[in-house]
Amino acid sequence: MSIKSRRISLLATGALLVVVTGLVRAQETGIDPAMLPGLVQDDAQATVSGTWTKSVHTKPFLGEHYLYAAGGEKQTVSFSLDVKEAGVYQVLLSYTPGPNRTEKAAVLVHDADGVKTVLVNQMKKPEGPYCFQPLGEFKFAVGKAVIVVSAEGNMKGVVIADGVQLLTSEQFKLALAEAPKKPPKLLPALAKNTPPKTPSLVSAKPKEGAKKEEPPQQQPVKFVRKTPGKPLAKLTPAQLDEWMEQYIGGIKDSQPISEEAFLRRLTLDLLGRQPKREEMEAFLADEQAEKRAEAVEKLLASPEFGVNWANYWSDVISYRTPQPELTFLSYTTFKRWLAGRFNQNAAWDETAYTMLTAVGKVGDNPAATFVGFHQGDKSRLAAETTRVFLSTQIACAECHDHKFIDMPQETFHHVAAFFVRVHTKLPWNDSDSIIVSSKADGEHKMPGGRSEMQPIAFSERKVDLGKSDVDRRTELADWIVAPENPWFARAMTNRIWARMMGRGFSEPVDEIGELGDRVLPEVHSAVAEHFVVGGYDMKDVFRLVANTKSYQRTLRDPDKTNKDETKPFAVIAAGRLRGDEVFDSLAIGIDLPNLTPPPTPATDAVRFPPPPKSTRDLVSDAFGFDPSSDASNVSRTMQQAMLLMNNEQIQKQIDASPGSGTM
Repeated sequence: MSIKSRRISLLATGALLVVVTGLVRAQETGIDPAMLPGLVQDDAQATVSGTWTKSVHTKPFLGEHYLYAAGGEKQTVSFSLDVKEAGVYQVLLSYTPGPNRTEKAAVLVHDADGVKTVLVNQMKKPEGPYCFQPLGEFKFAVGKAVIVVSAEGNMKGVVIADGVQLLTSEQFKLALAEAPKKPPKLLPALAKNTPPKTPSLVSAKPKEGAKKEEPPQQQPVKFVRKTPGKPLAKLTPAQLDEWMEQYIGGIKDSQPISEEAFLRRLTLDLLGRQPKREEMEAFLADEQAEKRAEAVEKLLASPEFGVNWANYWSDVISYRTPQPELTFLSYTTFKRWLAGRFNQNAAWDETAYTMLTAVGKVGDNPAATFVGFHQGDKSRLAAETTRVFLSTQIACAECHDHKFIDMPQETFHHVAAFFVRVHTKLPWNDSDSIIVSSKADGEHKMPGGRSEMQPIAFSERKVDLGKSDVDRRTELADWIVAPENPWFARAMTNRIWARMMGRGFSEPVDEIGELGDRVLPEVHSAVAEHFVVGGYDMKDVFRLVANTKSYQRTLRDPDKTNKDETKPFAVIAAGRLRGDEVFDSLAIGIDLPNLTPPPTPATDAVRFPPPPKSTRDLVSDAFGFDPSSDASNVSRTMQQAMLLMNNEQIQKQIDASPGSGTM
C-alpha cells in the first residue's frame, strides 16, 4: 500500500471513529427536564441525604444522571416543586428499571391531606411516558410540593431516584398519547455532540457474515430459601455456656471482665473501634442489671456495625484477588452495598447467593464485584468460591491430585466448569465499570484433557453440559447456601467465633475441612445449627456469643507452663486489629483526620497513575492483613513502627505543646 493510500485509509478510520464516538455520546445523553410539560425536578436539584451514587448506566434517564442507594439510615432524596395553582395533580416518578432494583421503593408524597407512601416496583419498566411511573393523583395547595424517595427501610435491591413530575389531568393524558409517537428532547449540552447522519452508515445493509446482535442478558433466578430437611435447634447463651463448660470447664465459676473492658471489647468486635469517651461514661453511669445485653443490642443496631463487617469481608476477598492491568480495583461501592445488607440484617444465604449469581455493571449492581473483580477467571472463581463461602480450599488440586487429602484433580475442574461461560469486560482505570455477562457457549476441559468437564460440586450437585452461565452459577449458589450443605453455615459461624473468642473452631478460618486445626466440633455444629434455624441472621450469632459468660471472661495470653491453659478457649487471648480498625481507633483516641492528597496527573510515561492514598489507606496498608490468615502468621512489622513514628498527621495529633489544639 502506498503512503497516500495509507493516509486515506487512516483518515477514513478516523472519520469512522468520530462517528462512532458521537453515537456513544448521544446514547449517554439524558432527557432534558426543561423540555417536559408540567412541573419537573431532576435529582441534580434535589436535596440528598445519606450516601447515594451517581450513574448513567441504564437508559433512559432524566438530566445528566440518576442516583441509587442500597439502603440505610437517613438515605433519602427530597424533591421540592413550586405549585402556583392549587388543585389535583398526577405525580410521576422517574427511574431506570433493572433486575437489581428493589420491588418496594418507598415514595413519600406530602400533599394537602398529609403524607402518603407509595411503594414502587423498580424492577419493572415504568408505565408512564418515557422513564416516568405514575404514582396516582394527589391534592396540592399553593406552595412547595414535596416528594421524598427513601431507601431507609429498603431490605433488598437498590433504590433509584432520578426525578419527579407533576401534571394536571389534561397534561397527563396528552403526555401518555404523545410519548410513543416522538422521542424525548435530549439535553442540549450533550445532544450537540451527535454527528450528522452519514448516508453510507445509516442506509447500508448489514454485510453477509456480520456479527449478530447479542441476545438479552439472562437474569438470575430470584432467591428462595429452602426449608431444612430435618428439625434443628436454636441456642440460648446459657445453653452455649453449658456446652463450653462440658468441653473446656471453668465457665460456671469464671469472673466477668470489668465494665470498661467489656464495652471496649464489644465495641471493637462489633464496630471495629474503641468506644468514644461519652459512650464509656454513659455505660459506666448506667445502673441497670441488663445494661450489657442492652449494649449488645445498641451496637448491633449501629450503622457502624455494617461498615465494620463490610470492611472485614472486603478484606477476605481483596487480599487474594490480583489487580488486573490498566485499572485499580476499588472496593468502595462493594463495601457500601455490603454495609447496607448487614445493617438491614439481610440473610447471609441470600447475600452469598446474590454475589455468586450477579450479572451487570459493578457500579450499578455491586453484588457483581466478587465475580467481576476475579475477571471471570474460572480457576480463580472455583478456588475462591469454595474458600470464601465454604471455608474449604481446593486450589491445591488444580494441577494434580491433592497431596494430603483424598481430593482428585477432577474435583477442582468440575467446580471450575460452573464458571466457564462467565464473561467480564474490563474498562481502563474504573473498576466500577467492570461488566459481568455471559458467553453463549463453551465447556471446560482439564489441562491436557480431551473430555469436557461436567459442572459438579463435590459430587453433591451436578449440572448437564450445555447449560447457560447463569443457570450453572444459580445451581452452584443454590447448593452452596442450602440448609443441608455441611460447610456453608459452619464457615460463617467459624469466622464470627474466631473474631469474638480469639480463635476459630477451625484454624485457619478458611479451612474447616480435614486440613484445618479443628476443636470442639460439637459446639461448632450447635452454633451453625442455630445460624440455620435463625434464617442465617448474622446479628443473632453475634448476640448469642456476646451474651455468654464464655465471652465475658478476661482477655489474656495463656500461661504455656500451665497445661490447663493450653487447651483451646480455656483462656481468651487478645487478637490483632485490622488496618481499618487501627485507623478508626486512632481517629477516636487522638482525633486523627483522614486526609487525601490530590491525584497524580497522568503523563506519557505513566498513563494510569495509582489513586492517591489517604491517611486511612496508609494506616491500613501498614497494619492490614488477610483476615483469613492464622493468627500466628500475622506479624508485627518495621513499617508499622515507622508509620507511627514518622507520619505527619499522627505526629501533629500527638503534639502536646501549648497551643497545639490537640486532644
